[in-house]
Amino acid sequence: MIELYGHATQNVLKAQILLEELGAQYRFINVRTLEEGSPQFAAFRRASPTGQVPGLLDTEIGVALFESSAILIYLAEKYGQFLPGLDHPVERAETLKWLLFEAASLTPQMLDIYHYTLVADAPHPYAEDRARTRTRRALDVLEATLAQGRDYLAGEYSIADIILYPWMAILEDFTDIAPRDYPHLEQWTARVALREAVKRAEAL
Repeated sequence: MIELYGHATQNVLKAQILLEELGAQYRFINVRTLEEGSPQFAAFRRASPTGQVPGLLDTEIGVALFESSAILIYLAEKYGQFLPGLDHPVERAETLKWLLFEAASLTPQMLDIYHYTLVADAPHPYAEDRARTRTRRALDVLEATLAQGRDYLAGEYSIADIILYPWMAILEDFTDIAPRDYPHLEQWTARVALREAVKRAEAL
C-alpha cells in the first residue's frame, strides 16, 4: 500500500495528481492531524526526516521517500507510466530535466517572490527584483519550449507536466506575474487542468 503524507500544498498536489493518473490504491494521511509521538507520526518522520511534505511510504517493500521529484520518479517507474524507460534515453532525459528545472530554477524563485513581497516584515527591493527576474527567465524557457508546438513539455504527457502544473496554476496569485504574458504556457496550464485525474486531485 502506498501511504502519502501531507497537507494542502502545491508540492503534495504533485504526488496526488500522479497517483490519481496512475489509478493507484493509496492512503492519504493529513500530517496536521497526527499526534507527535504516535506510531503514525513516527511513520511520517521515517518517510520525511525533515518533517516537510510530501512524504511517501510503500509499505509493500519498505520504501520511504521525501522530495516530490524523487516521489514522482519512484511512482512513475513502479507503475511504468509517465516516464520513458531506459530503452528510450532521449525521451527519458527530456522528461527528467524538467523535474530538475522545477526544483532548481523555478519554484525557489517563486517562493522568494512570495516571501519578500508578502511575508517579510520589511521591504527587500534587491532580493524581490532578483527573484522576479529569475522567475521570468524560467517562465521564458517554458514559454519558448511550448511555443514549438508541443502540447506537453516533453512531448507526451508525463511527470514533467505533473511537477510543474501545481505552481503554474497559482502563478498570478503567488507572484503577481500575469499568465497572459506567457500565452503558450497559459494554454498548457488550462490543458493540464482539464485532465480528470488533475480535477480529482485538486478536489481532495
